[in-house]
Amino acid sequence: MKKLLGVLALLTCFCLQTPAAAQERPAVPATPAASAVVLTVSADGAVHIQHAAAGTPMEVYNIVGIKLLTRRIESANETVRLNLPKGYYIFKIGTVVRKVVIR
Repeated sequence: MKKLLGVLALLTCFCLQTPAAAQERPAVPATPAASAVVLTVSADGAVHIQHAAAGTPMEVYNIVGIKLLTRRIESANETVRLNLPKGYYIFKIGTVVRKVVIR
């Protein structure tokens, strides 16, 4: 009988608790310039960057997350020759991150 009363008391405590109010995060507006960056890789390994802000740093990481190089983009539309071996890479241009395959 004591176990039954203990279980009922415990269930009553759980049922009467009010849930904590979740904190709402403000919505982050997507910037059209950041989301419009386009990366294209050609067959010879050149990377074409379009719609990027001039002076933005470009960082290239391998799939493990090791930074391979950093380069500043000089114009909004630029072609970069990186001489990277075949594989998967992560490009970070400003706040935009893209996964790229070089074949």
